Amino acid sequence: MQRLAILMRRWRHSPPLQHFGVSLLGGLGLLFVVAVCTVTYGRVEGEEFSPQTFQRRRFRYVEIPLLGIQVWPIDRQDITNDLEHHLRLLPGVVSSPAKKQWDLVRVKRIGQDWDEGDGLILCMYLDAVDAKDQLHWYTWSQQHSELAAVLWPVVGQLAQNQMYALVPVAFRLATTTPDATSLQNLLKTSLASEYLNLAVASRNKNRHQQALQWVEDGLKIDPENQSLLQERKRNLRNAAGAKTSTLDVRH
Repeated sequence: MQRLAILMRRWRHSPPLQHFGVSLLGGLGLLFVVAVCTVTYGRVEGEEFSPQTFQRRRFRYVEIPLLGIQVWPIDRQDITNDLEHHLRLLPGVVSSPAKKQWDLVRVKRIGQDWDEGDGLILCMYLDAVDAKDQLHWYTWSQQHSELAAVLWPVVGQLAQNQMYALVPVAFRLATTTPDATSLQNLLKTSLASEYLNLAVASRNKNRHQQALQWVEDGLKIDPENQSLLQERKRNLRNAAGAKTSTLDVRH
């Protein structure tokens, strides 16, 4: 303890330049440690999918570990596969947005497992291969062009609405339905029912605006669905009533 007290007194009475030098060395040492940790553990890589254009890209960048502060520009590489290129040529699948949306497929940081986004649900189908190592749904689309013309616009609509969870329903129906007319009717009925269930669940929680959004998304797939149309009227009345109640409370 006495030795430590002597050292502290000497430090307090040492020249300012010495203080500056020690502080500078300490700062440089800390900076070196941060730099080493960033280079070693700060690499981030992942994949994104654009539902409007059916394009995919890989991204890489470097960030400071734990803090998540990006310190290196993002490097992006297009990895759109042959099936996605094919789908971009089909009517009704892609759109031309003013600003392209990119949904996360997956992302990985050093020392961690892959963090998966909802876009992975669709991309697993887009990447699926058969026994000959060929893209399964690319071959299927070429062999069943009429069914493909019905399936893919609906899949594109679901992706643009962020409804990746319903994509497996569409693919399951496509593999079990023999003709395009039946597939179109089944897709309308099944997906409209899914949207209706979501709308009812939201209405029961008094989330009328969310319920209305589910209804509108469902009507894009089946515009004449009577259950959805009735649900829209019900939610419009409830939303109007809730707004009126809010105004009465304010007054």
